[in-house]
Amino acid sequence: MRFLLLFQSVFLALITAPIALAEGDLTTSDDNSVPPVVSAVPNTAAFRESRPATTVKEWLAQMEAAIVRVTNVKVDRTDDGLDITLETDGKPLTIDASKFRAEGNSLIADIPNTVLVLPEGKPLEAANPTSDIATIRVVQQDASNIRISVVGTHALPTTEVTLKANGLAYSLTPEADDPEEEVIVTGAGQTGYRVPNATTGTRLDIPLLDTPASIGVITNELIEDRAVRRAEDLAPYISGVTAGDVAQGGNTTDFTIRGFSTSSQTYLNGLRDGTPRLVLRDFANINRIEVLKGFSSLLYGTGTPGGVVNYVTKKPQADHAYRISFDAGSFNFYRGEADLTGPLTEDKNLLYRLVLAFQGAESFVPNVEDNRILVAPSLTIKMGGGGTLTLEGEYYRLDKDFNSGAKFFNNQFYFDRSYTDPRNSNVNDFYRISTYFDQPLGKQWSLNLSGQYINIQRTLNPLFTAITFRGNTLERFYRTIFEEFYQVNLRGEVRGNFNIGASEHKLLAGIEYNKFDVDLKGLAGTFFGSIDVVNPTFDVAIPAGIRPAPFTFIEDDWGVYIQDFVKLGRFRLLAGLRYGEFGREFNNVDDRGGNFISPSVGLVYSITDSASVYASFTQSTQPQGGLLSGGGFADPRTATQYEIGAKVNLLNDRLSITAALYNLTQTNIAEGDPSNPGFSILVGDIRSRGFELDIAGKITDNFSLITAYTLQDAEITKSILGIEGNTPINSPRHSLGIYGKYEFKASALRGLSLGAGVVYVSERKGDNTNTFDLPSYVKVDLSAAYKINRFTFRLAVENLFNERYALSSQNRANITQGSPLALTGSISVEF
Repeated sequence: MRFLLLFQSVFLALITAPIALAEGDLTTSDDNSVPPVVSAVPNTAAFRESRPATTVKEWLAQMEAAIVRVTNVKVDRTDDGLDITLETDGKPLTIDASKFRAEGNSLIADIPNTVLVLPEGKPLEAANPTSDIATIRVVQQDASNIRISVVGTHALPTTEVTLKANGLAYSLTPEADDPEEEVIVTGAGQTGYRVPNATTGTRLDIPLLDTPASIGVITNELIEDRAVRRAEDLAPYISGVTAGDVAQGGNTTDFTIRGFSTSSQTYLNGLRDGTPRLVLRDFANINRIEVLKGFSSLLYGTGTPGGVVNYVTKKPQADHAYRISFDAGSFNFYRGEADLTGPLTEDKNLLYRLVLAFQGAESFVPNVEDNRILVAPSLTIKMGGGGTLTLEGEYYRLDKDFNSGAKFFNNQFYFDRSYTDPRNSNVNDFYRISTYFDQPLGKQWSLNLSGQYINIQRTLNPLFTAITFRGNTLERFYRTIFEEFYQVNLRGEVRGNFNIGASEHKLLAGIEYNKFDVDLKGLAGTFFGSIDVVNPTFDVAIPAGIRPAPFTFIEDDWGVYIQDFVKLGRFRLLAGLRYGEFGREFNNVDDRGGNFISPSVGLVYSITDSASVYASFTQSTQPQGGLLSGGGFADPRTATQYEIGAKVNLLNDRLSITAALYNLTQTNIAEGDPSNPGFSILVGDIRSRGFELDIAGKITDNFSLITAYTLQDAEITKSILGIEGNTPINSPRHSLGIYGKYEFKASALRGLSLGAGVVYVSERKGDNTNTFDLPSYVKVDLSAAYKINRFTFRLAVENLFNERYALSSQNRANITQGSPLALTGSISVEF
């Protein structure tokens, strides 16, 4: 009997010690502390002798206390295979790898004394994480056990699957060597505002730590926490990125990366996006935003050297999930969204997603509305051999008035005024059909095909506003536009993994074709009369007798490219070459096109598994579509960039830090002529160099953080206008964005999260001739969210102290004003 009591005492001590450690309750009966005993055996926590249970009630209570809560499950692709990471409430899991097994085409791992408590309140299911894995499921098997199932597409998975927990790793793959061996590892995966991988930089499965470029990611979590109304609100949280100008009256999104506009270098799922020219991208169907700084010419061809912005859409899921939300806020802002996804067949070989959104909103200035309707269906079809075919459709109606922004007049900014006539109308109907096909060609090779068709119909009738000064006179401008825009994008790629001696290779070879066609069926415009800058009024008649001047513009380009990622010891080499050609046509007259070769090379040295340094070189070419007032098109811009940087993952890979130094030059730059709308004027050459620092992830399990700092030195080095030495427009020397969120995961405040952010942008030049400055500003934002059962309540406060500031500028008659104090509340339900 004494033996049984002693056995019971030690057994319960081993189980309950982690709980006592977490709660700080390891004391003896005389209140003297006992040092914890650390076992050298894996999976055994520190413990002390505990009073044995002497009744059934005490036994059950102690057993219940021994149950471990799994609070998060992450599934991540790695160089070696696939990782499944279990995160707990601080207590170690009891894992017996010898009981892992294969059943049919599934790998099974049962974890005892465990309950699944995920934030969404439902099991985890990940569809098609690799070509040979159909589904990964983590479910509650019974009251105190969870089961992990890795289901192969047609047979047992060949991908190496690793289960990570307690700082240890366990192989689930039966044929792996020493499957029961436990190896100490660090965690990986999305943590807070951090992601370990982003395909925009390489289109390959390569960790950011091994990528010789600076890449920023805006996660869906940050988008929801910030409750943004405009994409520009997210620019401060990626170093080197600022809001662009207002060339389309606030009706497009333009990020400036390292001093260069990305209006022609925005992508959707890796294909060139048609929206930046005419339409604001809506966030309802966006999962995340990836920003590649520099190093973009190889994969993305003709475009700005600053980098690319890639929006990644939401995809169909294998589990039924439904989310409905409603937002309301300042300036008569109302918005509703629905996001529905799940399987259409019992075998889950046909998945769907439907995203719906509507919005009605006014602005903080009169006569400007922002009304939207979005319908975005998608289907994923599982093909034979592990292939998938995804089809996406989108209809998006944007009824948003042209807003020429604030004015700078007589050395003073005039904010909060509308220079848009209430009769103004600007309606865009956007249609998109996209397809993405991924087919394995054996174990190490795959074929990827993608394409899309875009049609935008724009009716601007009339544009009736003030967009230019002539001397000290702010002139009225009238224009009508009836336009059709067509775009086709096609791309095919082959990817493969192979070894040559001791070197490991990931090869990518591709070919792509892009074409867009602008058909302006009616274009008419004129300047007339003046408008009072201080007190604008709209009591004049619309001009009559203006004859339209229709025209067409076509631009196309194609390219072939090859890229190889080589891993040899602690060195990683990413190198490639692209050959491309482009052509243009204006009113049926062909303009001479051109061809180019863009090399890119980057070298990474992996100091440790969590730290690396890199250096890269790249060149790019960017055709220019605007007509010069003297006739013809400007020659293409060319650019060269050198970059060095360092990356480190800290706190068990929960926090990532990237630092970069770059030097970027671009020649033969043409920009819109502010005194002659519709034409371009040569600016000359620009050199931009600077230092960037990005921090993203979690400081603790409760505190998420994203920080971006930029020190930029930009200069116009050559100009036919004689403005050498000037600072380019919208190029702050210093910018800083910080946003943090604290989540309460215990006590009565469980489910509550609080966020706060600060944005600082230093003084900038309002035009390239440097005739006026945009003042520096500091903006404070707050947020709060509370989750209870299936409901989430959110409140976002933008510009807490009601600062008046200029976000960006095109010239002194077109200045984008940042929003004053604005509140947005929302409620969402998931089921």
